Amino acid sequence: MAGSQAGTVRTLDWVVIGAAVLAYISSFLSWYGTSITILSITRSAEVNAWNAGFGAWFAVLLLVAAGGLALVSAFGGRLTLPESRPLITLGLSALAVITIVLRWVTFPDTSSGMDTPKLDRLGELGDFDLGSAFGVSSGAGIGLYLGLIAAIAASVASVLTLRSAGSSAWPPRGAPWTRP
Repeated sequence: MAGSQAGTVRTLDWVVIGAAVLAYISSFLSWYGTSITILSITRSAEVNAWNAGFGAWFAVLLLVAAGGLALVSAFGGRLTLPESRPLITLGLSALAVITIVLRWVTFPDTSSGMDTPKLDRLGELGDFDLGSAFGVSSGAGIGLYLGLIAAIAASVASVLTLRSAGSSAWPPRGAPWTRP
């Protein structure tokens, strides 16, 4: 690309952009799955981020917006407050982490009210079994884990970008409470 400023893009900006791409890809993978077994017949269902509720797809959109902001500013796009871009991407990615964790906590749990959960194996807190005739299992999928990793990576990269900018990033120049 002629006139591209790809060489001036900082590594931490690429982390935010990569996290946005990873979050978008993870949105099409399983975020929540459930399985039921009745008399050795097993049926399962999974949902991606776009069908898993507001907390899932909103977090993906927040990360894509943070990545888009980093991409636009990295390739010469003009923002009204370019010094505050790391702060904005930090806010977007931190909010994405919070919404993903809240969505994860609010997924339905199969163990409520049916039987005591099996605690003998790690990761099977949401499973229960009534002999070999009936069993239900549910839990988060790989898409949720990848989305959470992407959100955490974008948050860390934004914090490091903000710290490396020092005092020039916040408060913005010209703010009424700053000295000239």
